[in-house]
Amino acid sequence: MPCLRGLTLTALIAALAAAPDTAHAQSVDDNAVASANDAFGQSVGNERVGIYSAEEVRGFSPVDAGNTRIEGLYFAPVAALMQRLVQGSRVRVGLTAQGYPFPAPTGIVDYDLNAAETARQLSFSLERGQFGSITGNADVRLGVADDLIAYAGGTIRRQNRHEGGNFRSHIVSAGLQYRLAEGGSLTGFFGLTRTYDDEAAPSIFPGGDYLPPEIERTAMIGQSWAQRDHTQTVAGAVLKLPRGQWLFEAGVFAAERDADANFTDLFNAMRLDGTTANRVMVIDPDNIDRVLSGEIRAARVFGTAALAHRLTFSLRGKRGERVFGGAQRVSLGESSLLFADERPQPVFAFGPDDRDSVALSTAGIGYAITRSGLFSVDLSLSLSDYRKTIDLAAASAPADSHDTPFTGSITGNVTPVAGLTLYGGFVRGFEEVPVAPANASNRGEAPPAIRTEQADVGLRYEISPSLNLVAGLFSITKPYFNVDGTSVYRELGSSSNRGIELSLSGSLAPGLTVVLGTVLIDASISGELVDNGTIGSRPVGSVRRRSTLNLDWRLDGGASPLSFDVAVESYSERVGNSANSLLVPAREVLDLGMRYRFQLAATRALLRLQVANIFNDYSWGVTSNGSFQYTHSRRLLAELRFDF
Repeated sequence: MPCLRGLTLTALIAALAAAPDTAHAQSVDDNAVASANDAFGQSVGNERVGIYSAEEVRGFSPVDAGNTRIEGLYFAPVAALMQRLVQGSRVRVGLTAQGYPFPAPTGIVDYDLNAAETARQLSFSLERGQFGSITGNADVRLGVADDLIAYAGGTIRRQNRHEGGNFRSHIVSAGLQYRLAEGGSLTGFFGLTRTYDDEAAPSIFPGGDYLPPEIERTAMIGQSWAQRDHTQTVAGAVLKLPRGQWLFEAGVFAAERDADANFTDLFNAMRLDGTTANRVMVIDPDNIDRVLSGEIRAARVFGTAALAHRLTFSLRGKRGERVFGGAQRVSLGESSLLFADERPQPVFAFGPDDRDSVALSTAGIGYAITRSGLFSVDLSLSLSDYRKTIDLAAASAPADSHDTPFTGSITGNVTPVAGLTLYGGFVRGFEEVPVAPANASNRGEAPPAIRTEQADVGLRYEISPSLNLVAGLFSITKPYFNVDGTSVYRELGSSSNRGIELSLSGSLAPGLTVVLGTVLIDASISGELVDNGTIGSRPVGSVRRRSTLNLDWRLDGGASPLSFDVAVESYSERVGNSANSLLVPAREVLDLGMRYRFQLAATRALLRLQVANIFNDYSWGVTSNGSFQYTHSRRLLAELRFDF
């Protein structure tokens, strides 16, 4: 097991930095804990706090559902948005989604563009991350003219992964912001990520009600020739134009992901001793996923300061196309997880490609009325036109689906007494479904979009002017998709996630900030396969509880250059298979860190150190399709930031 080595400031400066595996130049003042408004999910650069993230909100993925925004405007991603393009993101759910135009049942992740930042910046860094990973970053933001800011950045990385193997990547990003009259702006941006030599780690599927054996961390047990190669690009423009009582906004975004080489190492029906009779490599080349999306929105505010009205008109849509399929499945036969079981590279023989296309257009109208300090009510209605065509090479004709869903929301809050706000709402949405996973016989297929519903109620209590408590109840229903007993990914029933979420955030004392969150979820499935005992009543990968605690203590009442931080993450047992007969044990992870701010001539600097997973917890993560991979080991993360 890895151990912690002695550190000296001289060694750190000699290495320049040993940092988390990120691709974002941050400001010396960036601190996700200190800037968090609640515990529901917020990121600043490479730091993240809260119980939710872009990957999971209330048990579902807002990215998979298509509920992502850039600067508040509709954006349809093809993959997680590259971090270098954004300053940070915020999960909008419950009370934080109120007043937000056109909320969504699975929550919304809203990204703030790095190119939209107006502060001048020049930064360089060299990072030495986990297990000898090396990353170099460079960022520059400067004023080309009084009303024009230009930004450019780049990253070169060689990443050694905790599950064995490594990869290389290059990232470039650039942007311009032109400041218009009356506070308006026009922002354009572009980002590209190329990842290659990315060795696929095995996806482990136990053959019974037992966990995989403990595998040596960082040991390479995949196939050296199974190297993935993909390129992702995102480009777009955002216009914000205030005109009197009107605010006009528009955004257009183009996203594309080209997977020239893709490998999935399926370790099927693993035995108790870590062996299998059926190790399968899925080789899937030349996949393309591209989407053009955007939104045009006009909002008018009228009334008085005491009673304000807002009327919002929106047109949003997307057009996407995918090339997938043609994969080759190669059986490697008997194999083991406990050593590098290298096999000769097979001769590749791919089948014909499959294709699908999707077009979505949505017209929406929203109305809000607010009486300052007393109440607020938001209503929205949307009508969509959705078309999807799936053209499978094995089918005699393309399959078409067409839907015209009518969706809407009503949310509101009331403040009966000073410091106490009660809120509630109902949202009906229309969302995408994740594509079929690698262990499905119809790998890569994307089902048509689905209807979803959410209801929630709760309260916010101001314990002090700088400390807030939020507590809420929620219920989300949607169709449930997963792999059935014949390995086909399809709708298996309906799912219902009901839960309680708690957030405590703010200042406990001068210099001492807390972000504490807990979510308790009763995730259940219903339908014919549950009734006949084919699958259990809980979704694979679900947990009943997740809790996070972040403390940031800056000495001398917040005036000291030195601060310390604590992060605790705790999970209850996780469902490990579709029969619900295997549970992954509960786990707790503790991270300890510190920050030291200092001056080098005219340059402000920050030294950031953190020991993650300080007790070296060895646990297992489980995806929604039942694949197991072990968690990160204890590791030292460090970072040196400069603001020139």
